[in-house]
Amino acid sequence: MAAYDRPDFWTLKAKKEGYPARSVYKLEEIIKKFGLLKLSGGASGPAVLDIGAAPGSWSLWILRQLKGAGSLTAVDIQDLGISPADANFHFFKGSILDETMRKNLRDAGPYNLVVSDAAPSTTGNRLVDQSRSEELVEAVMGLALEVLAPGGALIMKIFQGGEEKRLIATLKQHFAQARGFKPEACRAESFETYLVASGFSLTR
Repeated sequence: MAAYDRPDFWTLKAKKEGYPARSVYKLEEIIKKFGLLKLSGGASGPAVLDIGAAPGSWSLWILRQLKGAGSLTAVDIQDLGISPADANFHFFKGSILDETMRKNLRDAGPYNLVVSDAAPSTTGNRLVDQSRSEELVEAVMGLALEVLAPGGALIMKIFQGGEEKRLIATLKQHFAQARGFKPEACRAESFETYLVASGFSLTR
């Protein structure tokens, strides 16, 4: 059995706690470390956008934290593996590269937090996969800059390939803080990491 197919601590924990995937603990660590759900969203709570939401672990975790306050909008080209009965949750099926979809997401915003665990279809060729990941991150970043509220934050997954510093520099043009961070729940053999930015400003 390949290492990726072997259930580990995080996989078993996710199953026990009712999440479709172990990736939920990457989000949990990032959110709690940087306090990103404590952002001001007014009395009603923060508005969150989850990009590349399938199978739904990140969305489910966020909804559990919101506890009926705030709102969550999710988007993916695939169906979710969850069906939360929450009036403050809305799912769009489609690609963020489609302008109609981007308009739908803009209309549902603005958001205090944008999160993305989106990844391209992998080929097994690391250079190709890294390039596709960077292109996807650029698309997520572009959308985030259109839909974030002032003071908002952004979390994006990227396959490490040498472009992280450039992307962080770009983020720093729009956010007060930006950095790379690899959560403990990432597999040791994985070359994924996350870009985390907070303090969004329209005038930076």
